[in-house]
Amino acid sequence: MSTPHHCAAWQEIHNVITSVAHAQDDHDWERLARCFATDARYVHPKGELAGQAEIVARSRAALEPLDASQHLVGSIHIVIEGDRAHATSYFQAQHVRAAATGGSLFFIAGTYTDEFANVDGQWVIVLRTQTYSWRDGNPDVIVR
Repeated sequence: MSTPHHCAAWQEIHNVITSVAHAQDDHDWERLARCFATDARYVHPKGELAGQAEIVARSRAALEPLDASQHLVGSIHIVIEGDRAHATSYFQAQHVRAAATGGSLFFIAGTYTDEFANVDGQWVIVLRTQTYSWRDGNPDVIVR
């Protein structure tokens, strides 16, 4: 049975997951940073990022050149164990850059697997692993 504390923690973790998506699309890099622990790791298909600053810098470099992006997150499953939690969610990310040669759209869909810790009363991501299920469109939309 869930306790009020457990329900509040679940909601806070859910909000962190969705805040990452909103912060990326809004280019709110301070908000994005607050979603991750200072020493967080982000493992994705093209490598690994170490630390909050590197995670924010990579997101900023990929998303600021775009005309628009939209990160949708759903099917969020959260398991809380004390001051630690595990979450799995599906994502679809749409990227638009009109000036890209070969087409202006690039889509990525996949899964985020997140490990959370409660640090000083705030739930933050300590490890995010991103896997792709499919991609479509022009990968050159994302500036490298």
